[in-house]
Amino acid sequence: MDLQCLDHVHFSVPDLARAKRIFGPFLNGHFTDDYGGPEVNAFGVWNTSGGDFIEVVDPGKPVFGGSTIPKHGILSVSFRVAEIDAGIAQARDLGLVLRSRIGSEDIGLGKNVVQAQFLAEPVSGLSLELIEHQLPGEYVSLTDAAVDHVEFGVARNVAFDRAVGALERILGSAFEAEGIDSERGLRSRLHRRLGIRLTSPLAEGANGRTATGDWRPGLRAIAFRCADVESAVASARSAGLVVARRFSSEALHEIDFEPWANTIVRLVGRGGD
Repeated sequence: MDLQCLDHVHFSVPDLARAKRIFGPFLNGHFTDDYGGPEVNAFGVWNTSGGDFIEVVDPGKPVFGGSTIPKHGILSVSFRVAEIDAGIAQARDLGLVLRSRIGSEDIGLGKNVVQAQFLAEPVSGLSLELIEHQLPGEYVSLTDAAVDHVEFGVARNVAFDRAVGALERILGSAFEAEGIDSERGLRSRLHRRLGIRLTSPLAEGANGRTATGDWRPGLRAIAFRCADVESAVASARSAGLVVARRFSSEALHEIDFEPWANTIVRLVGRGGD
């Protein structure tokens, strides 16, 4: 597909105010005014770097006139396209099933964007959407602004290489070479341009390790690129996050925090960047 970049990420959170405190220092943009209300069963806020956060009022009822959102966490990743209907046609040709097509005008927010949501890619299970910006302007990609990657865990019953191949067809280009993380018991593939990292547990006994006990499939972590990792750690701690584990090599430093709203916040320092 002709995907320009990772545009934004959708989150469902229990508390918008706390989400702003946690994610605001790392997104490098600013939060707009809150939108929504009880009449659409959710309150939301947008960060101009590319973070869309919603707090659902009643998880058993539809949100913004669409589907229900029963759980907290990263809901989907959104890729920018030049023209939404051309993107929808490409996605359908690759086997994706359109779930909805909705614009900001349709929900009373004025002309701004049109988005297309798809059912999860059938092999990997990744939930994604496409977005077209309708107004002229300079739109920065989320990976340029702040994010190193969003991590998607491939379910244990799905062949990792098959999931990689399926998503390379959708993304239109290849992931980087596979990495083996013996410390965490994971194999991974990074698509640096589009900001997606796939992970899967090593087979039991491989390199003497299996995946850490808190590993789970799905969109599970968002990693922010940091010039000063320790200052970023202090900022995260001031928002109430607790360091869960650290991983370091000559080229890479990663700090994971205990999940909040089913989402791991990760800080990344890359030695070569």
